[in-house]
Amino acid sequence: MFISSLDASCLEHNFISSQFAVKNQNIIDKVIQTGIKSLYIDTDKGSDIQDAATITEVSQRLQEDTLKIAEKNDTLANQIPVQEEVNRARGIYKEAHGIMQDLMGDIRLGKQVEVERVQPIAEQLVESVFRNKDALISLSRIKDKDHYTFMHSVSVAGLMITFSRAMGFDMTLIKEIAIGGMLHDVGKMMTPNNVLNKPGKLDDNEFTIMKSHVVYSRELLEGKPGITQAALDVAAMHHERIDGTGYPLGLKGDEISLVGQMSTIVDVYDALTSVRVYKSAWEPNLALKKLLEWSDHHFKPELVKQFIRCLGIYPIGTLVELESGNIAIVIEQGEKDLLNPKVRIIYNKRIKGLVRVKEVELAKTDDRIIKSVSPQTYQIDLAAFY
Repeated sequence: MFISSLDASCLEHNFISSQFAVKNQNIIDKVIQTGIKSLYIDTDKGSDIQDAATITEVSQRLQEDTLKIAEKNDTLANQIPVQEEVNRARGIYKEAHGIMQDLMGDIRLGKQVEVERVQPIAEQLVESVFRNKDALISLSRIKDKDHYTFMHSVSVAGLMITFSRAMGFDMTLIKEIAIGGMLHDVGKMMTPNNVLNKPGKLDDNEFTIMKSHVVYSRELLEGKPGITQAALDVAAMHHERIDGTGYPLGLKGDEISLVGQMSTIVDVYDALTSVRVYKSAWEPNLALKKLLEWSDHHFKPELVKQFIRCLGIYPIGTLVELESGNIAIVIEQGEKDLLNPKVRIIYNKRIKGLVRVKEVELAKTDDRIIKSVSPQTYQIDLAAFY
C-alpha cells in the first residue's frame, strides 16, 4: 500500500514524510509503535481495502458532526465588544511573551523557575478573557517561527483560560490553570538547541530527547510555591493520550486528570495552527475537525466538542470564503449562531484584489461561509488586518 497521510499531528511522529510506500513489515511496526490508529492510503499508488471509509465519507461525517456541535451554542457571552478589548489584550500578550522569554532564558542558564514572575500576568490574561475571549484568541493566531516556544506558552494559557471558563471552573482554579499553561513547556529549555530548533524532522534519537521535555517540566515545577496540582497537570500531562499512546507515562483514560485531558487538546490545537521552522500553519477550522476525528482514539470526544463550542466552528482569525466571493477574517463569534460569525471583509476572489475593509454580521445578511481558506492562497498577511 501507499500511505498518503498518517492522519496525525506531525508532533506525534518522527517520520520524515507522511507520504510513503509500505515496503516491509518494519514500516508497519513503526507506525503501530507511534500510536497511530488510522491512516489514509492512496489507491492509485498501491493496494486498496474494500471495507475502509473513503476520505470523502470521513469528511462528510466530520461536517455533519460539526453542524451538530453548532446547534448547541452554549458559549458564554463577552462582557465588552472585541474592538474595546483587543488593544489592551495586545499589550498583555506582548508583556506575557516578554516575561516567558526572559524566564525561559534564565532556566537555560540554570536558574530556578520564578513562578512569582508569572502570577500577575497570568491574572491579567484571565481578566482579558473574561472581558472578551475573542480578543486574546485573535492575537494567538499570529506567531513567528523564531519565537514559537514563548508565544506558544502564552497562547496555550489563553486557550486553557477560555476552555476552563466554558467548563464552568471557578476563578481560583482558572488562574492556577493559566499559570500551568504559561509554564507547561519550561522543560524545553533543558533540550539542546540543535534539537529544539531543528529545521527538519527529528531522527529517532532526537525525538526521544525532545519528548523528555515533559519530564523536565515536571521536575522544574513540582514542589515550587505557587504551583498547584492543576498547574502541574497541564505541564506533566499535555502529551498524554486517553488510549495510552502518549508520553511520558503512557497514561490511559481517567488516569489523566480532567485538566490534563483539556491540556492535550489545547496543546495540539495551538501547535497545529502555528507556523514552525519545519511546517506551515493549519487553518483553525481544519485543526478543529482533525481534533474531532482523532477523538476516536486520542481525546475524549465530549471535551473536544466543548472546546469547539467555546472557540466557534470558525475560530477567531480564520480566513473564510463567502458565497458572495468575498474573503474575510472571522473577528467575533455570533451570539446565537456559530456558523454565522462577525467577519471583516478584506478581499474579493472575483476581482483578485483587496477591497475596502468592511465588518459584517453574517447572521444579519444573506451571505454565508462556504469554507475556510489559507492566507497563502491569496497572499494575505493576516497580521496587517489586526
